[in-house]
Amino acid sequence: MKKILFPFEIDNPVYQEAYIYAVKFARNLNTEVILLNAFSIEADNFITKEKYARLIKERWFQAYNEIIKFNNYYLNEHARMDDELQIKFDHRFINGILKDEIREIATEPDVGFIVLPVSDKKDFNKRQLDIIRDNIFEKNRVSLLVVPFQGSYRPIKNIVFSIDLKKLNYFKQYLDEIIQISRAFDSNVHFLNIALRDKDVFNEDSEEFQMIKRITDKNNRHVFKRISGKDVVESVNQYVDELHADLLAVVKHQHFFLETLFHRSHTNEISFNSKVPVFVMRESEE
Repeated sequence: MKKILFPFEIDNPVYQEAYIYAVKFARNLNTEVILLNAFSIEADNFITKEKYARLIKERWFQAYNEIIKFNNYYLNEHARMDDELQIKFDHRFINGILKDEIREIATEPDVGFIVLPVSDKKDFNKRQLDIIRDNIFEKNRVSLLVVPFQGSYRPIKNIVFSIDLKKLNYFKQYLDEIIQISRAFDSNVHFLNIALRDKDVFNEDSEEFQMIKRITDKNNRHVFKRISGKDVVESVNQYVDELHADLLAVVKHQHFFLETLFHRSHTNEISFNSKVPVFVMRESEE
């Protein structure tokens, strides 16, 4: 599995539980976590090199202290006797703008997904939504793990993968990615399709459905479910609640990058309203 990018701010408690998810995914997937903190130092023409270096070090210490808090919480609340914090970390504490640094790191070929928390603060969520909508993802298949506000970590036993069975450029890769996660956490996968109208045609011969069928035939722990509903978001969240699912996976389609500026996006709405973490995979151009 590729590396996990975990961007964080100083003294913001919403990152605490998101850090646990980043660590648990890294441990189970045997991968590395990039810890990113971006800060801004205002320097005029009269600042000395010594003072600038001192200000940089002060910000580094703040970032390291924040990570110590994260690790203390992990070890006190989530670690088992046989589950010590033995993960490789790449610390990147940078004088810059967080969104710009995320965009830069996301272009690295060994970055798999980014962990982002949701808050009860509108300004914070707006910044997170700006990251989700960023056009860097049009050419880069970096995924997102969106952690809900006040969502405490729990073992991932049931995964719901919400799919519409439309032709996607990387459908097999999406399936492989979810199955890899399910193996790492010993999870069941429910492939969920929502029929919004009674007349919706379901093509069992489609390449996408046949790929899913091969998975479910090979392993009966994984199942395909097709249910009727008037609203995608409401139907998906209801199914997740009834199943007591621990992770929801969705694909963010290419056309949503323009449409979400003016219209409703099912993916964005699910990401910000879900009670469980949402793994958002990117649909990019060929």
